[in-house]
Amino acid sequence: MKIIDARGLACPEPVLLTKKAVDAGEKEFAVLVDDEIPKENIRKFCDGCNCSMVETPDAGGWKLTIRQKEGCAACEELLEPTKKESNSRVAFFITCNKIGINDELGKILIEGFINTLPSATNKPRLLMFLNEGVHLTTEGSPVLQSLAKLAELGVEIRSCGTCLDYYGLKDKLRVGTITNMYDTVEALTSGDVIIKI
Repeated sequence: MKIIDARGLACPEPVLLTKKAVDAGEKEFAVLVDDEIPKENIRKFCDGCNCSMVETPDAGGWKLTIRQKEGCAACEELLEPTKKESNSRVAFFITCNKIGINDELGKILIEGFINTLPSATNKPRLLMFLNEGVHLTTEGSPVLQSLAKLAELGVEIRSCGTCLDYYGLKDKLRVGTITNMYDTVEALTSGDVIIKI
């Protein structure tokens, strides 16, 4: 079985190596990681590409055994109605925990903006939080309740794993999922209308 050593590699390299193996037709292989964020990023990738992932502890990290599943037309049919009923094709790219340059006013504005989104007629499809924006999805954020409501309404909420790690917030994420630069690039080039906040 092929083994990919992704220990110590920065985001998004572990998930890119996993994708490369899947694209090359590897039916079963293992990826070694030594941090929670790449492990979860690879799990998310596997969930989206018809692969199973089994994790086992291994030398201060994890061995992720990945197997490609057979295609399932029935599963695709079940997913199709969800795609059709999804929110608009608008994605918000939120890179700060305020709007504008005035700190006090900017924080009031971002809170008002996010707290209003659950009531919007057309909800965004995706909220991507990067840089200081990850403070809004973590413990102590004044908008967690509104973000949780948006998630219930089908809005995808993703926070940059590298950014969470940089600010020491990796264990304080309270809503949405951890993402990586590969995911971010895919989202930004997906054809959505991207609005930067």
